[in-house]
Amino acid sequence: FFFQAEDGIRDSSVTGVQTCALPIYPKFGSGVLVAAKGKVSAISDRDGDGTAETETVVATGWRELSHNVDALGVAVDRDGQIFFGLGTADFTNPYGVNAEGQTQYDLASERGTVLKVAADGSRREIFCTGIRFPVGLAFHPDGDLFCTDQEGATWLANGNPFDELLHLQKGKHYGFPPRHSRHLPQVIDEPSTFDYGPQHQSTCGLTFNAGPRSFGPAWWCNSALVAGYSRGKLYRTTLVKTAQGYVANNQLLACFQRLVADACVTPDGGLLVATHSGDPDWGSGPAGQ
Repeated sequence: FFFQAEDGIRDSSVTGVQTCALPIYPKFGSGVLVAAKGKVSAISDRDGDGTAETETVVATGWRELSHNVDALGVAVDRDGQIFFGLGTADFTNPYGVNAEGQTQYDLASERGTVLKVAADGSRREIFCTGIRFPVGLAFHPDGDLFCTDQEGATWLANGNPFDELLHLQKGKHYGFPPRHSRHLPQVIDEPSTFDYGPQHQSTCGLTFNAGPRSFGPAWWCNSALVAGYSRGKLYRTTLVKTAQGYVANNQLLACFQRLVADACVTPDGGLLVATHSGDPDWGSGPAGQ
């Protein structure tokens, strides 16, 4: 997510990402927000020469996961509030059931949530729960927050049967882990906006095709562009907001002989796609270039 030094919101959705001035960093110039292992950082260009010189940690302090996937996705709303995700504590045992059969899952934990950081950086809070790994996080042009979330039925039969596109709302629970009569009876699982099948599409990158120079024909404007990482797919998902919430229709936009990580719209209305090495499914593995 890019931020700018100027005051007020800048609509640069033509580039495939939102940009705005962040009240938390009035003196840090322009730069990018990056979610990483153990922290979310603002990488700043103070003097405007196009080269970043400063890292400022926006959020940190949680217990890192044992593997390399930790904090994921960054988005900023129109008020400069920063949203990011923390992956679930243990995707192999999402309820945290111990040897005595007791549930350790805690709705008050920051794990498996999307978090909101105040515009001035003074505090952060849990925005929603029941998230597995929210790889892509982006605001729809209408101002609603969306994320891609990962399939979890491999480890939990009723936990995210498919990779998902979610419309995130404050205080809601999104099904990983799902409601359970003994382990988690106090939640109501929100349905996904769209499920990408068959299983194991690994929805990752998310951007909205918005702005004066959107990609493709005019009727593609405001669609979600979703990267299906493991199967080398790129989807165009149309969203329509109703009184009961969003409904979606999906089309396969492109297939690649590589793992598709993300995509963004270029200033001239083209589409730039980021891919990872190796063929679809597992790629080239840890030894690959």
